[in-house]
Amino acid sequence: MKRLFKKLRFSLWIGLLLTGCVVSNPKFFSKIEPTTDLSYGYTAKNPVTIKNADLNNSISSSYYYLSRLRTEKGNKLQLIQRFSVENPNYEKPKIALQNRYTGEPLSYGTGPILDLYILKPENETDTIKIFINPYLKGTVKIPYGLKFEKE
Repeated sequence: MKRLFKKLRFSLWIGLLLTGCVVSNPKFFSKIEPTTDLSYGYTAKNPVTIKNADLNNSISSSYYYLSRLRTEKGNKLQLIQRFSVENPNYEKPKIALQNRYTGEPLSYGTGPILDLYILKPENETDTIKIFINPYLKGTVKIPYGLKFEKE
């Protein structure tokens, strides 16, 4: 029983160590500011760049980001659909690294695809398209005409 407890405690420490490198979403978006660029986030050539540690964390950070966006009237945005689209700015990585066990790429360059989110503001009829690049790290801003509700 003692041995099992030691193994469990060791596993817990390893798990905490590995997940401790990921920046929590509220902290990741704590210094977010609006942009004056009218195309930021609204076009594939100028997507929102959200990279938070690995790809899975970047995608969950994207959902968090979208859940905190509001219209100028303060209406929440509801997710209608998500698509993967080709990245017009894609550049292959200079050195292609792969996981030797799974064969998955470890370097994506500027990201071969973008995530396109179709959103509908509550109590409004229009839809909004937001392009997000989860492969590329950059300064995350708030697209023109929207607000970000911090926790």
